[in-house]
Amino acid sequence: VTFEYGLTVAYGSTASATESPITGTAGTSVSAGLTGLTPNTTYHFRVSATNSTGTTNGLDRTFTTLPAPPVVTTNPASGITSSGATLNVSVNANNGSTTVTFEYGLTVSYGSTATANQSPVSGTSDTAVSVDLSGLTPNTTYHFRVVGENAGGATNGLDQTFTTEAVAPLAKTNEAGGVSAFGATLNGTVNARNADSVVTFEYGL
Repeated sequence: VTFEYGLTVAYGSTASATESPITGTAGTSVSAGLTGLTPNTTYHFRVSATNSTGTTNGLDRTFTTLPAPPVVTTNPASGITSSGATLNVSVNANNGSTTVTFEYGLTVSYGSTATANQSPVSGTSDTAVSVDLSGLTPNTTYHFRVVGENAGGATNGLDQTFTTEAVAPLAKTNEAGGVSAFGATLNGTVNARNADSVVTFEYGL
């Protein structure tokens, strides 16, 4: 017992059944494991049984291999502002429809996700993929990576970081207190906006 297989009904490759040869008068299940196939490719196959009186071929059938998992490369972030950034990667989908998600957060545990603007991607060449983030905290370092997933599996990109820009603090002057003939307490409220801020009072006549 052998299996014929290939990209067309001309087949071109053969594999002996694991159970070959067989005997008896009842139907016997036979199989052959194949390796080295091309991802995301349709193959034709049939079984062929031969004994001293001749050969019988089974009907043609097909199967399609899964795509290989995508290849992803995490690139540096761009367009960094005090509250946003653009995350960039390249993705080779390995000819399988691939969803692309970014994970980001303050540590390598991430905690937040964003779907790439171009997701899903396909094809066999590197595709530039990105997502725009907003609502970030100023002067803060963020970790991020990309996750590409298709029918063949998921691939995580390497961790990268970026730091949002610092912004000027917010300052509000409040009423003076403790006013006496020769002194007073000056009061204010300052939002440092996540950056070390030196606070001074200016005063005069």
